[in-house]
Amino acid sequence: MMSASANISSDSQIRAMPGTAGKEPRITVCKGRKAPHACGGDTIYEGLIFEARRLNIQVAIEPAKCGCSGTCLKGPYLSFPHLGLYYHQVKDAHIPFILKETILNGKILFPLLHIDPLQSIRGDLIWEKESGFIMAMDNSYCMVQTAEYLINFHADESCGKCTPCRLGINQLKDLIAKIVRGEAPEDAISQMESLIWLAGQASYCAFAGKASHIILSVLSNFREEFEIHIKEKRCLAGVCKII
Repeated sequence: MMSASANISSDSQIRAMPGTAGKEPRITVCKGRKAPHACGGDTIYEGLIFEARRLNIQVAIEPAKCGCSGTCLKGPYLSFPHLGLYYHQVKDAHIPFILKETILNGKILFPLLHIDPLQSIRGDLIWEKESGFIMAMDNSYCMVQTAEYLINFHADESCGKCTPCRLGINQLKDLIAKIVRGEAPEDAISQMESLIWLAGQASYCAFAGKASHIILSVLSNFREEFEIHIKEKRCLAGVCKII
């Protein structure tokens, strides 16, 4: 498994940012929820565990909090919460380099580093519009709270020219805020789905559809977290202040 060339040299490595020393080394792997073997994430996850044990490297390796249809463009993805970065298109042959250089020596392997210059939403999320893939850097994130951040971000960008976008996005914003606080009605999810559909179908331009599409991806892949907020008035991640 480790014999193939990883195409990583000393010239493609730099030290991670200062301030990461002392943080517990951790890797999360996008194993995929709907199509677990589509990009090979399961193989990378198992390979990392095996190799870390063989090399006696102390690192926590966990399945990532992600939603995947099996059609992502650059998987498998790894996140390193203690370093604040992602790797993409990871292969079996990269595993020893990742453990020895990134985990032990704190070096960034640039051929694997995920950088998306077109994504300005936030650096601790990966979002692929084409495939609907979404991944949080840290498993401790509440995805309902993440949805609130995303809708607030897009609401501030709306020009307000057309009613479906101006009112629809703001109604969606208010509804998600109520879910976060544990104040939402029982039919909040169906209301969200209706607002998302309206924003995507009736708006003047593509902006409302783009803004609502990422919320639909979060809702579709992490529906349980929304339902627990609404029905049980608690946060599965334990980070929201439920009233």
